[in-house]
Amino acid sequence: MISKRIITITSVLALFAGTLMAQGSNQYGGANAGGMRNGTAGASQLLIPQGAQYLTGGGAVANATGVGATYWNPAGVARVKGNLETSFSNRTYIADMSVFFFGAVMKSGSNAFGINVRSVDVGEIPVTTVFSPDGTGEKFKPTNFTAGLTYSRMMSTKTSMGLSLNVTSEGFKRVTGTAVTIDAGVQYSDFLDVSGLDIGVAVRNFGRPMRYTGSGLLVDAIAIGSDRQVGTYKVEPAKFDVPMLMELGASYRIGSNLGVSATYESNNFDQDKIKVMGSFTVPGLATARVGLLSDMESVEINDDLLTTTVDESKREIEDIFAGVSFGGSVYLQKVLGINASIDLAVIPVQYFEQNTVLTLNVGF
Repeated sequence: MISKRIITITSVLALFAGTLMAQGSNQYGGANAGGMRNGTAGASQLLIPQGAQYLTGGGAVANATGVGATYWNPAGVARVKGNLETSFSNRTYIADMSVFFFGAVMKSGSNAFGINVRSVDVGEIPVTTVFSPDGTGEKFKPTNFTAGLTYSRMMSTKTSMGLSLNVTSEGFKRVTGTAVTIDAGVQYSDFLDVSGLDIGVAVRNFGRPMRYTGSGLLVDAIAIGSDRQVGTYKVEPAKFDVPMLMELGASYRIGSNLGVSATYESNNFDQDKIKVMGSFTVPGLATARVGLLSDMESVEINDDLLTTTVDESKREIEDIFAGVSFGGSVYLQKVLGINASIDLAVIPVQYFEQNTVLTLNVGF
């Protein structure tokens, strides 16, 4: 009975999320970009994969557990090994940026709670103006911060569900934007009584559009058609939808050494994607992984020459992170006597240097 209910809930969740994705793709962008809205989302940092263990996400929605699941699928938090797990991660990102991630998970019976903090270090940016194109000598540093709280529960020996609430804040100088998003997911192990087959579904970044506010939006001006002197007015900024997505994935373990997994991603702002990963494990010692990220469709930009002077119709929208990634883990329990591991991932990036992700996990 529980199995049928979980399968039904999973199917409805996937169908509902897929419908939302299709609506978003058809509503925005139009024929000029194949219905895509690449680069137009608010809080796009929510799409940066966290941690090194799952590379670019092949199968993560189905087999992510513990701290890693606070990002990929909150249902996996309840599957943490032990009572407490912590994780620290740093990722070298594009354009000399870096991403820091910290998470902790605590389990009590069938329930588990998790927290995670993510921040993007953009660095300092010189201030330029029309009259000082080489810089005024002033610099500013954008802020980018996300904090999440997760609740997860084992509904049965095979089934878990989870829910995360995330608050994202980003800003520069005297302008800030805030977004509140929700992640929800289901994981089912030994699906259809097939030993080693895990299934997962997750909807991430569901929330209202991000809006910006702050004193930086105040300008001194004279109202047209008014006899008033110079007054202070607030510029009303546009709102930006958050990058909602749905993932459906499967993972299959072959004995204690081999594992294969795959994920289908439907993104409200981007092309649908396929992520796959294979792993080889020497129990208690190390794991080697290889992953592949690929767009499921090619999207070309078709310019309207009535509104632009440059014909860019031959340009193609592509994911700069597409391609083969590599990584692995070294388990330190035999050396340190505690449940600890170090994960490393190397992710290719077009037009930029490759990203390197280093993660330290400690469990008690």
